[in-house]
Amino acid sequence: MLGKTEQNPAAPGFELLDLIAQEELYTFDSFTQSDALRLGKLMLAVSEEYGLTSGVEIVLNDMTVFKQMPEGTSRLNDAWMNKKVQTVLLTGWSTMRLWAMHEMIGQKRAGSMLPNEDYVMCGGGFPIRVKGAGVIGAIACSGPGDQNEHELIIEALKRFTAC
Repeated sequence: MLGKTEQNPAAPGFELLDLIAQEELYTFDSFTQSDALRLGKLMLAVSEEYGLTSGVEIVLNDMTVFKQMPEGTSRLNDAWMNKKVQTVLLTGWSTMRLWAMHEMIGQKRAGSMLPNEDYVMCGGGFPIRVKGAGVIGAIACSGPGDQNEHELIIEALKRFTAC
């Protein structure tokens, strides 16, 4: 699905139970700043491999430990990543999961209780969860669209955990 343009969390592959399972699958025994660097570089490589342009940010313990804004990204992408990080840290869920949950109950993005100036329901934000510690950070990307952003994170995590 990575590289396609459809932007709908109800599309095949984005069912709520699948999104929850992804979060459970990518729960770590530990996650360090060195891991963030490795994952961030991997996300940029995956993005390039699929011909996408995406800013990438990884936050651990309320500190940005990796951020890269490649050519073709802008301050707007940076602002979106900030909202995605804040949303993940507040809810403990991926931003795609939050969006899918709202869609499932018929509540559109604009109807959310979260203030739009600080938080967002879309693809591109994912929790960094450590066993026994909970959510310690967030992964965010912005550029290629909601589904591609979510899939970019998942593909990078798949490769990261396979190493």
